[in-house]
Amino acid sequence: MRRMLPILLLNLKNFFKTPGAIVLMFVMPVVFSWIFGGMSANSEKNQPVVNIVAGKSEINTQIIKLLKKDQHFKWETVSLQNAQKNVSNEKVVAAIVIPDNIEKQIENQDSLFDVVLEKKTEDYLALAPYLEGTARLINSSYHAVERQQNPDFLTVLAAVAQQKGVVVEKQTVQKKTNTNSGVQINLMVVGFSIMFMMFGLSGAASTILDERKEGTWGRLLISPARKHEIILGYILAYFVMGWIQFVVLLTAMKFMFDTSWGELSYLIPFASLVIITVVGFGLMMAGLVKTKQQAMALNAILIVSTCMLGGVYWPLDIVPEFMQKIALAVPQSWAMSGFKEIMSGSLDNGIIMKDTLVLSAFSILFFIIGLRGMKFE
Repeated sequence: MRRMLPILLLNLKNFFKTPGAIVLMFVMPVVFSWIFGGMSANSEKNQPVVNIVAGKSEINTQIIKLLKKDQHFKWETVSLQNAQKNVSNEKVVAAIVIPDNIEKQIENQDSLFDVVLEKKTEDYLALAPYLEGTARLINSSYHAVERQQNPDFLTVLAAVAQQKGVVVEKQTVQKKTNTNSGVQINLMVVGFSIMFMMFGLSGAASTILDERKEGTWGRLLISPARKHEIILGYILAYFVMGWIQFVVLLTAMKFMFDTSWGELSYLIPFASLVIITVVGFGLMMAGLVKTKQQAMALNAILIVSTCMLGGVYWPLDIVPEFMQKIALAVPQSWAMSGFKEIMSGSLDNGIIMKDTLVLSAFSILFFIIGLRGMKFE
């Protein structure tokens, strides 16, 4: 440890002497998070609007009441012409058209709702399952009435519409909850943090290539410090850099958005593992290429593309299923999954353990490739 400490301090000193590195590691993530996090927070204040087009029959009135039970959306009853105009101008998520002959639709096994849609947004992906569930409930109610001696579909539908639904008396799944807005902002901040950390630490690790040319690396190898002490000194320096960046971002986002980061007993170990994985990635890149310029070019391609695949820029829930499967091949998707579980308060130990094991495997692979590529001569 006595011989590793000077190497650690020297790397930290050299890193923080570079204005570009400070901008990349601290200023850029904070600015990006402030801009996009602020946009996300403002968008959460306004409920997504859904138009309803329906006649004035009693059955349609009860169906509208049933739909309005989901308070995540703002439901507005308008004419078909206005609904089509709103959808075309993308002022609403979608327009739901309820036919007047709903009973005939059920008997003919036709779809109960006609949906007017411009494009499948993230809000629509949340709306669609609710519409399908409501349609199944109406269909089940109708067939249940058919089996009664005194059928009265309207009475049953009215009774269903008056139900409060499921009331959660006690939380058993989530130990602590966080608002959706807060979780989305937190994940956005963490995503940008991971991306810029990969750029910063990969660039820092690539300085080893310059040190080989300048002779610094050779002088270290003939110093009293052993090879494993030299490598550990570099790794610890990069690890400390990563944690400094992460703490700065946590503090900045706390003041900007007053967000919660979940249980620290889960967050600190998992964040440490993510930083170690990023450090391993940087060392791997330094071990695979011959010059710092090659490392920077390859880093730019790999980091941006894998961050896109891994859900850093947008939630993986909105991408096609085959893209979600491809995302399993990059460490960012597992990192984001673990952070989401911790910051949402769900704390599903099974999910967190799986994310931890996969990230550990990525870390081991990166370090093996990186260390094998290091030249100790």
